[in-house]
Amino acid sequence: MAKAENAAISLKHIEAYDAIAATGSTIAAAAEIGISQSNASRLLQQLEDYLGVRLFDRDKNRLSPTREGLQLGPEIRAISDRLRALKTAAIELENGRSRDMLLRLAFPASLSSTAVPKMIRAFLSANGPMRVEIASGSYLAIERMVADGEADIGFARLPFATPALRQERLLPSRVVCALHADHPFADRASLSISDLKGQDLIVLNRERPVRHQLEALFYQHGLRQRPLLEAHSVASACALAAEGLGIALVGDLIAREFANLPLRFIDLEPELPVTYCLISGEKHPLPKTAGLFLQNIAGWAS
Repeated sequence: MAKAENAAISLKHIEAYDAIAATGSTIAAAAEIGISQSNASRLLQQLEDYLGVRLFDRDKNRLSPTREGLQLGPEIRAISDRLRALKTAAIELENGRSRDMLLRLAFPASLSSTAVPKMIRAFLSANGPMRVEIASGSYLAIERMVADGEADIGFARLPFATPALRQERLLPSRVVCALHADHPFADRASLSISDLKGQDLIVLNRERPVRHQLEALFYQHGLRQRPLLEAHSVASACALAAEGLGIALVGDLIAREFANLPLRFIDLEPELPVTYCLISGEKHPLPKTAGLFLQNIAGWAS
């Protein structure tokens, strides 16, 4: 096949190739990408002329990749991915809104299954269709995802353990006692450290800074008992408390997401502050989609 030296290859040619490779037909490919069948055939022919090889064998109405087509397919798709990324970046610079745009969020599991879906529904309703990716993990994992540019916005707890993070919004909270609605303390306005003596306690695991702060507070007030249960998430701690297994000591902001459980949330005295934070990476410009998301959830937890 003679190579067309002056052919101009564009994203349309690559899109046509992708659609034909996926469907095995210029007719189906044309319908998929919204062009005529003759245009799809022309684009494929131009791409083959440019490359100097035949990419598909034609058997009646079915197209099957040739040996050359199978070998070149991954490289053509890699070009497609780069062109799409370039197009997406241009769209983002223009207005920050597109179905091709990707918003990457990283939240703890306790919020990924409660508050975050509601946030995303409101965000998409206000800004139109966009692609959203949600990652979950520990606070340290979230910090690293954001710092490495793998997530645009993350939910973390101060102080940070990872450098190169930017505070986008502070979310003050405090430790509360989550206990079953039938617990003898359920009608109390607050609970002191001395009230917790002799009670079955549910606390977060030792990797959490709040655990160390709680233990220091217990020590100051002469509370030496060991917790009955340790949980690795606020969701788990609240679920255990809802089963009547003890009093969970958890951050109010996240715990309130589980108000549908048979729980009462009672302030712990003296107050033990917990400051959460929405973060972005200092080394990575904040995408417009992330800025729109932050604007859209401005009223959350306020």
